This record gives sequence, C-alpha cells and structure tokens, in this order.
Amino acid sequence: MSNHQVQPDIDLWEIWVEFDPYDPEHFGILYLHGEVLTDHKCKCIPVKKTEAVSNKLILQLPSRSLSASRTKEVLYSEPIRNLNQYTTVEIYAGNELIISLKELEVLI
Repeated sequence: MSNHQVQPDIDLWEIWVEFDPYDPEHFGILYLHGEVLTDHKCKCIPVKKTEAVSNKLILQLPSRSLSASRTKEVLYSEPIRNLNQYTTVEIYAGNELIISLKELEVLI
C-alpha cells in the first residue's frame, strides 16, 4: 500500500494510530496531521468527516481559495474500534481530492 498525493504544492501529510491498552472498546486513536495552502484570513482549517464506507474514511476541508498563499495545519483524530476499520483515508478540499492515504503507522 502507498500514499497518493494529488496536489504537488501540499508537502506534508501524516497518519497514524496510537494503540490504547486502557480503552476496552477501542483499539486506539487515529490521528491525521497535514498542511494545506490557504489565504491569510483563515485562522484554522475545519475538518469534517463526510462518510466512512467500505473501510474508507472521507474527510472534507473547505474549498481552496484562489488567493491561497499561506500554509496552515490540519488536525483530525478519531477513536477506532479495530486496526482495520480504515484502510484508506481520502481528503478533499471542496470537490477536489487532495490526497489518498493508505499507509497507517501503528504506535504501540
């Protein structure tokens, strides 16, 4: 499996799962960290989970601005029940696919 980056101007995306031995209902927490280009007015980038079907998590970011000139961090986390809950995470800005992530690092 590999990660597929659609837009070359976005240079950092990380996704990992931290195992939680103290939570009997969840395997751990999935974390996503990345960077996107945005305009100078944007203070934070809201991330919305739009759907999760067939082991695919789809996250939605706001549409990209034509005046995008600054890099902002994107953060997302979610408890997961098992390690195979998501095999793919796709991130969209508006209707545009930014990246498709298929490699989940597990931290124990």
